[in-house]
Amino acid sequence: MAKRLLLLAACFLIMLPLSGCWDQIELEQRGFVIGVAIDEGKMPEDEGKKGAKQSFRVTFQEVIPAGLRQTSQSGGSLAGDSYFNITLEGRTMLSVIAKMSSMTSRTPFFEHLKLVIISEKVASTKYGFANVLDYFLRNNDARRSVAVMVAKGEAKSVLDTLPQGEKTPVMFVQSISKNQDSYRMVPETRIGDVHEYLLKKESFVVQKVNTKGNYISLIGAAVMDGMDNNLVGTLNETETEGYNFLHEGIKGGVLEILIGDNLVAFKVERVDRKIKAVTEDLARIRFEIELNVEGSMLEAFERKDYLKDATINELEEKVTDSIKQLVEQTISKTQKELKKDVLGLGTHLKEQHPKVWDRVSNNWDTGDNYFASSQIVVTAEVGLRRIGSVNNTEERGE
Repeated sequence: MAKRLLLLAACFLIMLPLSGCWDQIELEQRGFVIGVAIDEGKMPEDEGKKGAKQSFRVTFQEVIPAGLRQTSQSGGSLAGDSYFNITLEGRTMLSVIAKMSSMTSRTPFFEHLKLVIISEKVASTKYGFANVLDYFLRNNDARRSVAVMVAKGEAKSVLDTLPQGEKTPVMFVQSISKNQDSYRMVPETRIGDVHEYLLKKESFVVQKVNTKGNYISLIGAAVMDGMDNNLVGTLNETETEGYNFLHEGIKGGVLEILIGDNLVAFKVERVDRKIKAVTEDLARIRFEIELNVEGSMLEAFERKDYLKDATINELEEKVTDSIKQLVEQTISKTQKELKKDVLGLGTHLKEQHPKVWDRVSNNWDTGDNYFASSQIVVTAEVGLRRIGSVNNTEERGE
């Protein structure tokens, strides 16, 4: 009897590790999806009557590992051998993925997903932005570090565009999205960050991707309404520059300043922001924003003695005026046209003036819109760290 019990116990112990492999998929049977583009699909008339008001056309980009290895070893770009795209339609992401599973030999695998691109048309519909992200937020395989972007025009076109010398469109877009020297785009927006904004009902911005011919660019920003979870407008290049100063999002970048009749290039290296709120009058809350900017002059067409205090002061004043002009354009756009607080002023009230926030939160950038009626005053102080390795590159006659 004891031997039988020992034998049964041994069999039970042997079976335990096997139970963890019931859903195992072999590596060569997995389809590694690295990018997803979501456009508006065509809704059949009979399906539209069933309650679903939207259909999606989804493009998946899968990598071919063997092709990537060949590309790396050869030093070239064999686009057809390193990835492929497949486009399908459905009313939910899950139904689209189910169709995909029946059309490919590999099971879609999202653990290596790096990028989700949503078209302006889909993002503009009420709750459309949140609806298309719902699947990826619930999927255990998809990571919260997945980048999210809004595409001008068709999202699919981004995954169909491969610049020369690149391995895959997704890898190229991801590399430029992390470029901290560009001040004409907002910092990378991750799906985990978006989820927090949606839960807190805060308005926010995401990177905007554009395609033209065989080129892909990330310029400007898409502005999302935190209440209705949809796209309400965009910031152009200039307004995005101002946003980065106001939101401390700028990590680098260059301002071109006119001194005399020539340009001087000022490289931004550090930005500090301080906010003070005066809240006695809720109908006219006053925000005082102080910007402290440091940078270097790395190029100058105007020949002056940049070692002189007077010349340095002139340059700093010109940079200060330029920054104030940029941020004032952004403030005007967000307050008067979009009427959405993507500047973090509501967050400041919530953290520093919680009692005031309790009174205005439900109508901050909606309804009575305290944000739109608030007064925002910006002051800037610029410090020139260095002028480069030389004072002048040549002597010019007057």
